[in-house]
Amino acid sequence: MRHNEIILYHYPASPYAEKVRLMAGCLGVPWHSVEVPIQPPRETLSLLAGGYRRIPVAQVGADIYCDTALISEQIIARTTSPLATDSEAVVALADHAEQQAFFAAIRQNSQLKTAMGLIFKLGFKGMMAFAKDRATFAVGYAPAMLTPAEAKAVFKQYLEDLAANLSSARFLGGDTPCLGDFRCYHPIFLAIAFQSVKEAHLPEAVRAWMKRVEAFGWGQVSVMTDLDALEVARSETPDPMNEAAAAHADVGEWVTVSPTDTGKVPVTGTLVGMDAERISLLRRSDDVGDVHVHFPTAGFECIKINQ
Repeated sequence: MRHNEIILYHYPASPYAEKVRLMAGCLGVPWHSVEVPIQPPRETLSLLAGGYRRIPVAQVGADIYCDTALISEQIIARTTSPLATDSEAVVALADHAEQQAFFAAIRQNSQLKTAMGLIFKLGFKGMMAFAKDRATFAVGYAPAMLTPAEAKAVFKQYLEDLAANLSSARFLGGDTPCLGDFRCYHPIFLAIAFQSVKEAHLPEAVRAWMKRVEAFGWGQVSVMTDLDALEVARSETPDPMNEAAAAHADVGEWVTVSPTDTGKVPVTGTLVGMDAERISLLRRSDDVGDVHVHFPTAGFECIKINQ
């Protein structure tokens, strides 16, 4: 494989991974697949990304990208067929999709119905392990605290707003998709998987749009083992930081970086760059060597460790 090819750590049922997998398929960007368990421990991935526990994670050489915002940038940077521009209305709808609508997709069902659905997919032991892992995943995050009735109302309104935006266009970007198409797709992918909404009951415009987005598929994907992916990181050096990010006053400090909404497990390392868009840490281990772990600034916090 070439140095700049994307390795994606994911599992098939992950809705956030589906967002970037379909984007890669749409844009014709090849990628390598490393499948990981649906919940931690993910021992090999932890060597690269520390305690970060959200999926997907992308690797390019010895650079690790956390959160689909950065992974999407890496996919888009590798295509000659750019996505359409997102309008302000689409950005607002996509932000809502990734926050309120995403958790409404899950919370519509009763706990019993959700548990039965998970048993069907994962088996009883798998359901118990999944439930234990997710029990504290979104504690304190308001969109994840909806009652089933509230969740149904939120999701119904989301589908109506989405249908209105698609009333006279094939995609949210017009004749061709924009980033918002993939951001808005994945909550419905999740809702269908959880059986909290039936595809046949979606608004007609949404159902047709779902088929168009789904048709992009995963594109040019090749399977890779986690050990082979580690060897890629071990044999490479991280890309240099841009001058502005490397000039941040806290560069060189020992810090933790954590999401501010869900999965708030800190990643510890030495700050090597920070700007308005990205936070980058150096992590060093005998198993892998030096890697840079990157996070978007939005939705994450960086805290200096007092030494």
